[in-house]
Amino acid sequence: MLDKHVTPIEQVIALVDEICTANKLGYAVIGGIAATVHGSARTTIDVDLIVQTDISTLDVVYRAFTSEFVPVKQNPLEFFNQYFVLPVIHNTMKVKVDVSAALSGFEHTALKRAKRLPFGSVSAVFCSPEDLILFKLVANRERDLVDVKDIIARNKHLLDQSYLRTTAKQFAEVERSDVLDNLERFLR
Repeated sequence: MLDKHVTPIEQVIALVDEICTANKLGYAVIGGIAATVHGSARTTIDVDLIVQTDISTLDVVYRAFTSEFVPVKQNPLEFFNQYFVLPVIHNTMKVKVDVSAALSGFEHTALKRAKRLPFGSVSAVFCSPEDLILFKLVANRERDLVDVKDIIARNKHLLDQSYLRTTAKQFAEVERSDVLDNLERFLR
């Protein structure tokens, strides 16, 4: 059991890891928590993750997470099947978790590249800094672009820039040239 000095976010991350391990679900923490692990100076109060699944097994992911978390949306399984994201909250720790189904080729690659890393007094599987940069460039919100700038500034010489550029070009092929344009701007 975790000691009482472990923060609610750390406890939830440990619980997510337990759920995914017990149910043999590949996963990776993305979002703000991953941004802090990879060098952003941001704070966040929720956990975002991608989980290896396919459309026919979304109910498995749903059951795994709703055994420990309370769904936030009305008709949560229907919502998950329609939008491929399951927003849940831990009943006592009040930490929100967005569980996203990893359905795209990019997300599958991100899961393969993910690594177990420490976060405070726990550890979990986190996406690589390169994949996090790409997730955040796709989201293209102001906070995400600040995270990208911070992550690149702290990791520039360690980043696989070839992978970043190659993958960003794939987003450009599906009408998201802003991903590549913003990446190049931040890498300068």
